[in-house]
Amino acid sequence: MALLYAWLASISSGLSPIIIKASSKDLVKNPWAFNILWVLIGIPFIAVFALLRGAGMPADWLPIFLLALSLTGFYIFYTVSLYRIDVSTMSPLFSLRTVFSVILGVWLLNEYLSPGDIVLISIIILLSPLAAYDDKMRYRAFFQKSIFLAVLAMFFLAFEGYFANRSAEVNGYSTTLLWQDILVLTFLLPTLKYAGMSRGYFTKKKLLPFVLLGVSGFIYTATSIAAYAQNLALSAVIISLPLSMIFAVLLSIKYKDLLERNSVKVYAVRFSAAGVMVASAIFLSLK
Repeated sequence: MALLYAWLASISSGLSPIIIKASSKDLVKNPWAFNILWVLIGIPFIAVFALLRGAGMPADWLPIFLLALSLTGFYIFYTVSLYRIDVSTMSPLFSLRTVFSVILGVWLLNEYLSPGDIVLISIIILLSPLAAYDDKMRYRAFFQKSIFLAVLAMFFLAFEGYFANRSAEVNGYSTTLLWQDILVLTFLLPTLKYAGMSRGYFTKKKLLPFVLLGVSGFIYTATSIAAYAQNLALSAVIISLPLSMIFAVLLSIKYKDLLERNSVKVYAVRFSAAGVMVASAIFLSLK
């Protein structure tokens, strides 16, 4: 069941950057406002499900607190960077999450890295610049501030997987699910001063993508925590697959403005790099 949950989480998370990118172009141009609305509208879906599953007060607040703190860091850096870069650039970078997860395992759990593991980690890191490849800037594109923020988001996401596993073990699946986003929203509230919201800001047209994100976010949160609770390493690899890149390219056939205007060569390089990075991440998780 862990792998089924991981695949459901991967598919739902693959849809999120598509919705975010489409919304950032025309509807919600402020990433701080987007984050607040994203988490806020998703909470009712998660809360009802968690309460029906018997969620209650945590036995230990620390792992949930650290889980929420990690997710807050991810939301902030992920959304800000995705507002600035292409979906096909962001998607392969999720493989870095596996690298960070393995490093965390060595650091926190005293796991062993073999020479083969180090080679695979090196391959993922060395190919990461190709995820940001374009015809004009080439490798220099990887050293943009927005790419650094995306890598930082993957770092926080690795911690999210670890603390989701710890919290589910101590507090149970449903209780972790209930309190996770409530705490994330609490941590994000200070960013309201940058959100630029005013009377009349909320319109039906603007709220529609957040309903979609609420549904996809609920599916992701419910299935990812269930997957992490059973299998951390392999679940992290499946959830980190660059499905959003595939979705974006397929949808861009009809919706021309969904992706940046790049040549076939650019997307070929990005897809090739993503394939090798994901394959390396899968081998890394099966060590």
